Amino acid sequence: MKVRSHIALLVAAILVPIVLLSIVAISVLLAAERKAALRGMEELARTTVLIMDQEMLVARATAQALATSRSLARGDFADFYEQAQRANAGHAMQTAFIGEQGQQLFNTIRPYGAPIAPPAELVKARVAGVFQGGAPAYSNLIKGSATKQYVVSLEYPVVIADGRRFLISQWLFSSRLNELLPAKNIPASWLISVFDRQGITIARNKGAQQYVGQAPKAKVQRAILARHEGISRSYIREGTEMYGAWAISPTTGWSVGIGVPVDEVEHAAVKSVALTALGFVLTIVSAITGAILFSRRLIGAIDKASRAAELIGQRQIPPLETLPVTEMNQLQVSLHQAGSLLRDSEAERNEHLAAAQSARAAAEQAQAVAEAQNQAKDEFLAMLGHELRNPLAAITSGVTLLSMRGTDAARAAKATAIIERQTRHLVHLVDELLDAHRILSGKLTLSKTALDLAGAVESCLAAFEARGAMRSHRITCTLAPLVIEADPTRLEQMVSNLLDNALKYTPEGGLIHITVAADDSMAVLSVADSGVGLSEELLPHVFDVFVQGKVINRSKGGLGIGLAVVNSLAKQHDAILLAESAGAGLGSTFSIRFPLAAAAPATPAASRTGSAGHKGAILVIEDNRDVREMMCSLLTELGFQVLSAESGKQGIQTAVAILPDVALVDIDLPDMSGYDIARTLKGAARTEVIRLIAVTGYGQESDRRAALSSGFDGHLKKPVRIEDVLAAIGPLPGR
Repeated sequence: MKVRSHIALLVAAILVPIVLLSIVAISVLLAAERKAALRGMEELARTTVLIMDQEMLVARATAQALATSRSLARGDFADFYEQAQRANAGHAMQTAFIGEQGQQLFNTIRPYGAPIAPPAELVKARVAGVFQGGAPAYSNLIKGSATKQYVVSLEYPVVIADGRRFLISQWLFSSRLNELLPAKNIPASWLISVFDRQGITIARNKGAQQYVGQAPKAKVQRAILARHEGISRSYIREGTEMYGAWAISPTTGWSVGIGVPVDEVEHAAVKSVALTALGFVLTIVSAITGAILFSRRLIGAIDKASRAAELIGQRQIPPLETLPVTEMNQLQVSLHQAGSLLRDSEAERNEHLAAAQSARAAAEQAQAVAEAQNQAKDEFLAMLGHELRNPLAAITSGVTLLSMRGTDAARAAKATAIIERQTRHLVHLVDELLDAHRILSGKLTLSKTALDLAGAVESCLAAFEARGAMRSHRITCTLAPLVIEADPTRLEQMVSNLLDNALKYTPEGGLIHITVAADDSMAVLSVADSGVGLSEELLPHVFDVFVQGKVINRSKGGLGIGLAVVNSLAKQHDAILLAESAGAGLGSTFSIRFPLAAAAPATPAASRTGSAGHKGAILVIEDNRDVREMMCSLLTELGFQVLSAESGKQGIQTAVAILPDVALVDIDLPDMSGYDIARTLKGAARTEVIRLIAVTGYGQESDRRAALSSGFDGHLKKPVRIEDVLAAIGPLPGR
């Protein structure tokens, strides 16, 4: 093959990609120019809509002003005629005053009192339609009865003092709308048309006298009636194929169409890209001509160019050398750039491959986490069902035993004790679930104070020891007195959950060591156990909801959400919860790092306990019969004088008549709210001394605040223990 053939192939290899890219670029540019032209048409259509709306809004404002006329109100139509003329001064509009049957009483285009022909049936129907709608209405194109010319109007219904109804019609000639159509910088070939809601031409920048009042072609009218907006393509009545940009007025419902010949849009787009295309063509022609003219001079440089190409094939960047032919130097530069692009694309491909592999690994990990969470949720629901059914089974058996005839006192007492114990267990489970929901959802309000962390831990240990929860384990402590800012109740909850977790996952006889120590500016509470430990897979998810390890002793209860609750409470205390474990079977350590506080710990307030030795009168207001009767029976057995009411009104009447020492009030009563009862009793001088205690199933912190703000002295959450009731009642004067 001759050198010229090689050069031709080389030129082709360079120019073919350029030609293809040029074609694509020209196509994209052509489409962009066409789109820009169509977008300009749409903007012009919207601008025209705004111009039409502005003129009609002026008509509406004028009608609204005339509707407030005192002359109109008292029926002085002659004076009202003059007011209408003054209102229209400076505006290209007129006023027609129309009666309820469609008859014009006056029209400002004629002298007042000039006779006006009776209305046509279409006018009567239009007037009746406005009165029926009861609101101002913009008309379609109509032919004026007085002027016999095309007009549009705003018809404003009014009622004068004697009850008669009229229409104030602010109208203007269709030719006025033609004058408002945009004309500056608008090509002569562009067609601007305004159509009413029936598709009839209202205004037109070309041939207005011929086409106003006429319907466009059927296809265009169908698009108008269908409320079409955007770009369309069709033929107009003159037979020219046009691009159409449509906009609809939200005020009048009229449609504005901007028509531009298709050939003009296409020609403008082609013209705008012609220079670019010409540049591409000249580049190609120059390259071919240069290849032909300088082919002989290229022979000496072919070897070097070949070596450069070989380097590119080996994914190397060829060096730049000085060649006797400028074009060959340019070719060498192109090869050098091609090598650089190839290297960059290779590096980019490797980066994309690495990113894809990383994303796939992350997706697989996320899927594994989701599956683990679903499995944990299923296990949690199964365990929750188990935890709830066990006490329910015991309660059911106890109730069945008590209902049997001939049950001796000892067995009945044992059954009662079982029912009471399992009921408390059920209440604890429900409270734990609700409390955990509030904590994890961030709806908890903390009441922080300065506390001794070591003292709080000792208090929790004493409570665990009192109920015998630590008899089967060895417990050691190293507690340094450190002051932190914390909510006492939630701090006790965090410590208790960590101790419960250690007891649950440590076999009997195992060691649990509790430490409170300072670390720089932090107070660190650590609970270390010799239990089952945490596997490498479980450790990163140990604080997630529904995630838990294998429990050693399920009889200790719990729902397996304690660590998630502790983690959430720690964050709300600006503390950090950490988990450490050397592996499965090697124990685990949970630590909470609290910021140290400078203030001294607050002294806990003494709790008020009820006294069984000082009895008084108690009123129970509760609509649930069983709850009311059981509470009354318990309080009667404890020596109180007990009254009851099943509604709010009955409770208020009883309280006013008897004046009890304490009233236990349900919040959700059938006739009125417990909050209203509290406000009523506390607002009267006779009953304001009654101690009011809310007893309700609404146990959120916001519910407690609502009860106290309405006048209650205490708030108890159902189901209530009798010990809590007695503590809330407190010492009472005997009766």
